[in-house]
Amino acid sequence: MRKLILSLLCIAFLGMAYSQNVIKLDELKMDLNPKSLEIEESSNSLTYNVSEDYVGQFHSNPMKYARQNFSIMDFITANRDKEYDTYQVTFITNKGNLKVIYNNLGEIISSSQKFIDINLPYNSLISVLKANKGYSIVGTKHLAFSRAGGEINKEFYKVKLENGKKSKTVKMNINRDASGVAVATIVE
Repeated sequence: MRKLILSLLCIAFLGMAYSQNVIKLDELKMDLNPKSLEIEESSNSLTYNVSEDYVGQFHSNPMKYARQNFSIMDFITANRDKEYDTYQVTFITNKGNLKVIYNNLGEIISSSQKFIDINLPYNSLISVLKANKGYSIVGTKHLAFSRAGGEINKEFYKVKLENGKKSKTVKMNINRDASGVAVATIVE
């Protein structure tokens, strides 16, 4: 019996070792296609579909994502013959978008962010539900705006609440503490 079990284990081990062969794939070649960076003539803008590595990556810091994954200077170079003073780039995901307006030197003039159906920070969620007893949250929006440089100067949540046939919207201003954590307060 011992020989049978050892034989089966050896056969299983050899079978697993044999199945671990390396499969050599053909080389993948990717080229930058300047045509993909050309501005849309009718709207003088570019729409960039965001590809996230994990859910919520873009929403957690849209401006950082845009800086790391999009080269405005390549975009301006690809469109230098059009001689625009400003360029609007819209980054889109299924939860919302970030619109950034750049000048012809690649500097940010302004930006706006709008995300829907996002999870509120836990403390904000609790404060909304405590202040509105009997209501439940049916929708959320996260809005943020910035001026030159891209630093956010206005940021807030809009929370839609329902209680039976009654509904209302609560606005929550967002301030960042020293560590950058969002602290939302209900606007009365």
